[in-house]
Amino acid sequence: MSGKRVSPLDHLRHFASTGALNADLPWSAAGRRSRDWERAYRRRWQHDKVVRSTHGVNCTGSCSWKIHVKDGIITWETQQTDYPSNGADTPDYEPRGCPRGASFSWYTYSPLRVKYPYVRGELLDLWRAARKRHDDPVDA
Repeated sequence: MSGKRVSPLDHLRHFASTGALNADLPWSAAGRRSRDWERAYRRRWQHDKVVRSTHGVNCTGSCSWKIHVKDGIITWETQQTDYPSNGADTPDYEPRGCPRGASFSWYTYSPLRVKYPYVRGELLDLWRAARKRHDDPVDA
C-alpha cells in the first residue's frame, strides 16, 4: 500500500468545507450551494411586536409571557423575567412558566378551541319562550 497518509484533520476538513477559501476573507469559505433556505429560517424568528400576556384559563400561576407576534399571528413565546424580588430569604420566581404555557400559543389556532359560548338546549328553549313574553332580552 503506497501513497500519502491522510490525517484525521484533513479527512474532517473535506466534510466541513463548503468551497474554496475567499481571497478577501481567508477565514471564510466561498460556498457553491444556494443559501436561500437561511431566509426562511431567519424569517421564522422575526416579529412585528411583543405583547405581554398570561395563560389564565385553568392556570393557577398566571405566569407572565412575552408573546411575539408577526402579521397578527403568534409566532413564539418567551417567559417574562421582570418579576419583583421576594427578598433575601426567599428564592425569586425567575424564570416562571410551565411547559403547558410554552405551548399555549398553538392552542389559540386549534380547530378544537371553543370560540363562542355554548348554551344548553333546554335553557335556550326556555329563554326563547320567555323572550316572546318580554321585550327586553335581559329580562327574558
